Amino acid sequence: MAFSSRWLGTVVLFITCFSNFIHVVKAQNETEKLPTFGDSVPILGAMERTDQDFQDGLALDLFSPKNRTLVVKQNTSPLGAQFVTGTTGEQFVALSNYSYIIRMNETANDLIAKIEIPYDPVMLTMIGVQESNTYVASLAPDKMSWVINESTRNVHRSENNTRIIKMTSLDGEYLLVGRKSVDTSNIFVQYGQGATRTVNVTGGPGIQEAEFVDGLRFSVQSNNALKMNVDLKQGIDPASLPGGTQSLNSYMWVVNTTIFFAITPELLADKSKVNRNMLVALQPNGSSPSTMLTIAKREANATNQQFVPINRDMQSVRELPEDRIQLPALTQLDGQYIILITEPNAYARRDIYS
Repeated sequence: MAFSSRWLGTVVLFITCFSNFIHVVKAQNETEKLPTFGDSVPILGAMERTDQDFQDGLALDLFSPKNRTLVVKQNTSPLGAQFVTGTTGEQFVALSNYSYIIRMNETANDLIAKIEIPYDPVMLTMIGVQESNTYVASLAPDKMSWVINESTRNVHRSENNTRIIKMTSLDGEYLLVGRKSVDTSNIFVQYGQGATRTVNVTGGPGIQEAEFVDGLRFSVQSNNALKMNVDLKQGIDPASLPGGTQSLNSYMWVVNTTIFFAITPELLADKSKVNRNMLVALQPNGSSPSTMLTIAKREANATNQQFVPINRDMQSVRELPEDRIQLPALTQLDGQYIILITEPNAYARRDIYS
């Protein structure tokens, strides 16, 4: 009886060990089956879920109406992570030494998809990046910046990964980046002087953005590093304005930088600057803001100099819901800026909403 008990125990032990071994081998095989860079990955159709992990931790989760394939490639020389648009704040750094280039076998804009990339919490602590300041950024179509969309970004702290959600297409290039700041989400710059009110722009081929507390926003590309401060100056002499115009606001923006060339700023006028109610009162027969508003400029240290309207061909007035004026082609930024109200032209009121 004792022998039988020992034999039974031996059999049970053997079966347990063998079962554990099978699980280990199976786990290893499943790991070995995970695709890597350059592998063709099948995508299920009929809106069946494809939940695909990769060997380095990248994960793609998507639904497609038809069968497709995709390939993920590695780019070891991506655009610098400091060139970020879509959100603001400093300083952005790469959290990986390569980016991901995803290509479908055909154009696919009909997906429900997300991409997630893992981060290392220990490394984040070492370089001073909070988990809440990690982002998956996508390369802009002009390849001059990494685009971040706060509304489609998600940090999954329990699994140490960061995601882009609500995607309809996966084609593109992606990089895991982090922002070395105490604050999170959109970060705004205050007007005035001093280190905390200075925008630091890195020189190079990419675009960087900064947004001030009222929505004034700059998208800057500079061949050289520069610093920028913006002040508000109250009081505009009517004699300094072109005939037949008035200033929308009672103040001007005074922009000073440490360099005077190779920059492309974007001046935005949000609802705090373009008072739509005031504009409506000034619109005889319902005139469009796009025919009434223009940016004017003079030298940064001017006192009596006339403001000169910037050529209308160099600016774009974006109406509801944005209410902003964009100057996409400036090459010299320093100066005093105001928004002018010019002689309005009649228009069909529905154009505001088109």
